[in-house]
Amino acid sequence: MKIKNLKISKKLAALTLASSISLVSGCNKQIVDFNKSFNVVIENNNGIISVVGIMNYRDYQGTQVEYVTNDNLRILSSTLQTKLLKVDSYDNLEKFILSLTNIEDKIVYYDQLQNMNIDFSNDYWNKDIIGGHFTYNKAIILTDDYATIIDLDQWKDYDDDDKIQMKLKDGTCILTNADRIKLVNDEYASEDSLEKYAISLVGSIDNVIYYGQKSLTK
Repeated sequence: MKIKNLKISKKLAALTLASSISLVSGCNKQIVDFNKSFNVVIENNNGIISVVGIMNYRDYQGTQVEYVTNDNLRILSSTLQTKLLKVDSYDNLEKFILSLTNIEDKIVYYDQLQNMNIDFSNDYWNKDIIGGHFTYNKAIILTDDYATIIDLDQWKDYDDDDKIQMKLKDGTCILTNADRIKLVNDEYASEDSLEKYAISLVGSIDNVIYYGQKSLTK
């Protein structure tokens, strides 16, 4: 027991020393997360900037992150393509978006498509640390300028990299990289949330395809 306590004491001493050095040297690297409150997601898909207000988020394995839109669309995405932001106004949000593109036609606000507003007033911890939401009934596959919506039967991710394996409702199996896939649960979302989210990723309904159909407009 004394040996174990000695080890713990050494760890605490080392942590205290590291903190002291940071304060003395003026280092601005934080030891723990300094923000667990995000209210906006930015998706950058082939030049289209999708802007989505969110209620909460959760870390998964590797680069994966899950977020829930303000109308209860649950999405599993990859941070290779997805950025979570904490901003306090539309002005600061626009400032960041304009650092990515200055072409207005390339910017799509999901919340506006759903007749909603992003809430910048809340400054609370919205990281989900105990939830285990592993059920997704849809997926969106991004290829070039298109978003293909599929009905999902089963899925699996991997600890060692960012692949995702999916089994479609028709039995087709797909293994691909996670940064081109969005897993979605629209069970508690509004009726057209999935389509509007897909539109926000590719900029136009003409570029949204249902698996097995030509497009939403045909």
